[in-house]
Amino acid sequence: MTMAWQKLTRVLARREVLSLCLMILMADIVAGIIAPNFALYATGIGATMALVGTLTALEGLSRILLSVPVGLLSDLRGRKPVLVGGMALFGLAALGYTLAPNAYWLLPLKALVGVAMVATFFVGMAYIGDVVAASERGLVIGLYATFMGSGFALGSAIGGASSTRWGFEGSYYVAAGVAALGAAIAIWGLRDKTGRRVRAKGSRGAGAEAWALLTQSRPLLAASVANLCNNMWYSGLVASFFAVYADQLGISRAAIGTMFALRAIMSTAARLPTGLISGRTSAQRLMLAALAIAAAAIVGIQAASTAPWLTILLAVEGVAYGMFLTSGQAFVTHSFDDEHRGAAVGVYSTAGGIGSTGGPFLLGIIAQAWGLRPVFWAMAILIVIGIGIVLAIAGQRAQPTEVAYASEPEPQ
Repeated sequence: MTMAWQKLTRVLARREVLSLCLMILMADIVAGIIAPNFALYATGIGATMALVGTLTALEGLSRILLSVPVGLLSDLRGRKPVLVGGMALFGLAALGYTLAPNAYWLLPLKALVGVAMVATFFVGMAYIGDVVAASERGLVIGLYATFMGSGFALGSAIGGASSTRWGFEGSYYVAAGVAALGAAIAIWGLRDKTGRRVRAKGSRGAGAEAWALLTQSRPLLAASVANLCNNMWYSGLVASFFAVYADQLGISRAAIGTMFALRAIMSTAARLPTGLISGRTSAQRLMLAALAIAAAAIVGIQAASTAPWLTILLAVEGVAYGMFLTSGQAFVTHSFDDEHRGAAVGVYSTAGGIGSTGGPFLLGIIAQAWGLRPVFWAMAILIVIGIGIVLAIAGQRAQPTEVAYASEPEPQ
């Protein structure tokens, strides 16, 4: 315990690590202020339920379309400008919400939020790989993911208090101020190693190398399949259908809120320990374990009918989500060198965007046709299929044309 604490304080004493963690804390505070009450704000200025769904889907679509370009941009021009730009986009979107004369003006703003998420949360992963030695990356990624979870919880509390006192517009002004603070922290504390090194080499071969990365990397393909499953289960099931399912069982809204609060706590608590044990060889095992735990919890949820059991099972799912978030980031960060890490993170984010966008749509069709319980079974089955695909990819022999992208040799 003492050694772990010393290691923790040592890495946080580094300005670039501390500033990245504080910047990502600010980014998720902004997300926490905006996300919980966004649907209420949108309907208040005239959005229909269909438009609210379209707005949510547009955020995911922007991730699908722009994750790889943003990742490649960070490879070519450096992480720091992209991270600062992402915080600026969060601020512009928050200010734009206050100026929207009707709900249709929210469409481009939600697209901006999707780009901002890629440019901060995912490019931040690549930045860790650039500036942190492999022996400490698991710890730093665990810290990074913990700051993320804490930021969203803190942002939700700030958003609730500020919207009650000053209205939704007032809370969005607060979000814009937090985004500006995050950008200032990034400007002050981050150093930009990658952009200078890539520019020094020249960008002539960047397109060809990126294409090889997308088509020939088995680790990236495996991680992307796993991340698609992860985002499907969270966006398609937990965020979209769990509350409706609990409500149908007669559980109060206050109790449902408590369940989600405990889930957030358990998810955040799982992240740092996962980071500490996420070496390159163990990270993929942790990803698969997290998927298996989630599938088991989801099956349990559809069989439960009381608030205590649902609370316990949702907390277990939260632990699985925290484990996956951290180990998945560690796996991708470990598996690619500085020049390809941004593009790899972009592909990983794209897969997550597909899961976030397609999951609610697919599970919504199932719920409409057969009710809510089959939705949980369907998601559990899809996760198990995903685990099988990941294992099949990992078990394949490397092809002669496959390119090695790992930044350092695999530890034995």
